Amino acid sequence: MSRPSTFQFDDRTVQWRPFRGFEGLEYSLLNVDQKANQVDMLMRFAPGQQCVPHCHVGPTKTLVLEGEHHIFAPGEPTSVRPAGTFSMNDGDETHVEGGGPEGAIILLMMTAVDGTVYDILNEAQSEVVRKISLDDFQRGYEKQQAS
Repeated sequence: MSRPSTFQFDDRTVQWRPFRGFEGLEYSLLNVDQKANQVDMLMRFAPGQQCVPHCHVGPTKTLVLEGEHHIFAPGEPTSVRPAGTFSMNDGDETHVEGGGPEGAIILLMMTAVDGTVYDILNEAQSEVVRKISLDDFQRGYEKQQAS
């Protein structure tokens, strides 16, 4: 049996928004569900681009749509997740993530706990610099929908 042709994820109609302070890191909010404490979003990493150290406080699911998604967790070897990789955790996961040599597009499905989706950490990953809340995502979603 022959395998059907594979296709790349077509992101030409995605409304990408830049992450302030990060050249080559963009996002698009798909849904913010206050009742379910859920945020669904796409992230696009340029080749080799990384985000800030952070800790997902609640359960998080990730699907790599294109490229390679690299995870840099304290004390662990780099995890490389190629396109098609689905992963999940129960929360309390600290890491830095980024795109591989050709970048990455990922789908993130994040659950808030007590209103917090994730904590941004300092470079040493030893203290919380800012809490990112479900309300922060709701405001961002409303801005995105208005533009």
